[in-house]
Amino acid sequence: MLQTLQFRVTSFGVSPISSPQSIPHSNLNDQRNQMDSLPDLTGQLNRTSAYATSFGGLSDIWRCTWNRSGGIIVVAVKSIRSQALDEDDAKKKSRRLRRELKVWLRLRHDNIVPLCGTVSGFGQFVALVCPWYDNGSLSSYLESHGETLSIINRFQLLSDISAGLQYLHSCSVVHGDLTGSNVLISSDGRAHLSDFGLSVIVAEFAGTSYFTSALNGTVRWIAPELLAIPEEEGAITIPTSNSDIYSFGCIFFQVLTGKAPYSEFKRDAQVVVAISLGTKPLRPEFPTIIDSHWSFILNCWSTIEDCRPSSQQADEYIKGQLHFLQHDTSSSD
Repeated sequence: MLQTLQFRVTSFGVSPISSPQSIPHSNLNDQRNQMDSLPDLTGQLNRTSAYATSFGGLSDIWRCTWNRSGGIIVVAVKSIRSQALDEDDAKKKSRRLRRELKVWLRLRHDNIVPLCGTVSGFGQFVALVCPWYDNGSLSSYLESHGETLSIINRFQLLSDISAGLQYLHSCSVVHGDLTGSNVLISSDGRAHLSDFGLSVIVAEFAGTSYFTSALNGTVRWIAPELLAIPEEEGAITIPTSNSDIYSFGCIFFQVLTGKAPYSEFKRDAQVVVAISLGTKPLRPEFPTIIDSHWSFILNCWSTIEDCRPSSQQADEYIKGQLHFLQHDTSSSD
């Protein structure tokens, strides 16, 4: 299994780093025993900096190199920033994380970020190791390349995303946190979904609700039903395939406009209020979104969850639009 993953990772290139900071072995033997079915890359990675590359609301990203038999490749290490209350709590959370990572490890799709393995030494819990994507997140890619992306380029991105989401749902996996930050762009400009299933774990580990997590920057993509405060204290609102589709509508909006939904509001708290009032993101005057595309986005944003399209319907729609655009362009030539 690891050999297959390593082969996929090699396509992201080799980037030697001089004088890296070595990652020490951890003494967390209990954690390693619990994760024995997952590739343990501890001792094979080197940090390229003493500091994390980016800091999320509840997690950190480190840029590292992986010293493997085929050469040195650049990988991303994601550590969940959480502390266990006691030893029993630590074991419970480690088992919970292991179950989710096992699901990720089994997934195989061109538009899904592969999980290479885990590594200790980045916090109390094992960290995730994935390929490093040179073009970063969808949000940063649209910001830096937006002026050069054609409508076909944009629908190719959407086609990648819808294909990845449809695959997840066909495997009974809910993404749960489909945002512009959790879609990564490879050097060839293709989109890949990442961090699926982790949003619930992060919320559980932090003892927060989706409402609290949303204020860490993801509220602009979250379905309204997930922002409801649970009646029971400590309860976690669970995302569904329907809530994923709402988020896909937000991604659709973002890819076409180059802006995150609700860009008319500067503060996330304002977005929460707007969503609670049933206010949808404004349809932009420029760049324009044609009626058929806007209608599909609104269907994804339906307040009646079961009235939203399925991921298969979304994928078919996007691919149909891409085919039409490609055919129209070739005909005009």
